[in-house]
Amino acid sequence: MKSSHCAAFAIGIALSFFFFVDRGWAGGRGAEVILDHSHVQPARIEIKAGESVIFKNVVDMPGGHTVVADDGSFESPPLNKDQTWTHQFGKPGSYKFHLKQHPNTKGEVVVQ
Repeated sequence: MKSSHCAAFAIGIALSFFFFVDRGWAGGRGAEVILDHSHVQPARIEIKAGESVIFKNVVDMPGGHTVVADDGSFESPPLNKDQTWTHQFGKPGSYKFHLKQHPNTKGEVVVQ
């Protein structure tokens, strides 16, 4: 194979791997929700049943941030800065959540 074909092939594989792992389809990272004092980003995320969401705290907070489902179906441990917690959503539905330390900081995971 010519070097230009090898390079194009390698770039194609790298982009495919990045795309599929980023969405969680290859059993990789899954979708990510960033936690801050006043908001979560993205505030609404859509995934497929069986996929996971990684919640990541990006700010210092004494005692950490805790993600709590409004319906009580899940609760993370306290997450200190740069810590993550992963939750797998097995059933379709809408899962609204908030931060225990900041009840007005809300988000939603929509599982299809």
